[in-house]
Amino acid sequence: MKFKEITLFASLDDATLRYLESVAKKREFEAGKILFYAGEQPQKFLILASGEVEVYKHDEKGNEIVMGQFTAPSLVAEMATLKSIPYPATARCKNSVEIYEIDLDSVLSYISKSSPLSQVLINSLTKKIQHLESVLRYATISNASVRTATFLIDNEYQLSQLTQRQIASNIMLTPEGLSRILKRFKEAGLVEVRSKKLHIISLEGLVKIIN
Repeated sequence: MKFKEITLFASLDDATLRYLESVAKKREFEAGKILFYAGEQPQKFLILASGEVEVYKHDEKGNEIVMGQFTAPSLVAEMATLKSIPYPATARCKNSVEIYEIDLDSVLSYISKSSPLSQVLINSLTKKIQHLESVLRYATISNASVRTATFLIDNEYQLSQLTQRQIASNIMLTPEGLSRILKRFKEAGLVEVRSKKLHIISLEGLVKIIN
């Protein structure tokens, strides 16, 4: 794959693209493989070219908590890499993925001479920060039904693009827990599933749950 085919890098000039392709090492991972563990020190920039990667931690009781996921094309954990701090969570391949690795020193050396690449990194970090703010917002809502209703209202026009597993991950519920809540919402005439996608039927009813 040419880096220009990756949407994330499409705006870069040819010289920068050639440099990235010259220093990148392609690796393929099967579903379930660990990319890195929480606490490890980043050594490379990771570019997810295809597939999905999820990040998770364990609470004090040993329960797994999925913190989010990366969907190609995307940089993976670039904030920890840029700040040279240990990975805050473990990353696992959800399916077969294709990763390009670039040594940290190679990227930092080029960044000092390349404003376009710097802008790509800044844009990617901004999107990740916005996602984190969203996750933290839902984390402050202790009632799972209220959390679910809030997410559905906030993302009404994107629901057709989300699977129930993705929704569960975004609001820190298990797929089974979300399924039980949605079943109650369906029985109350608040939502329905059409072509395997969730649709809001009664916005007013969801607002009442929040209030």
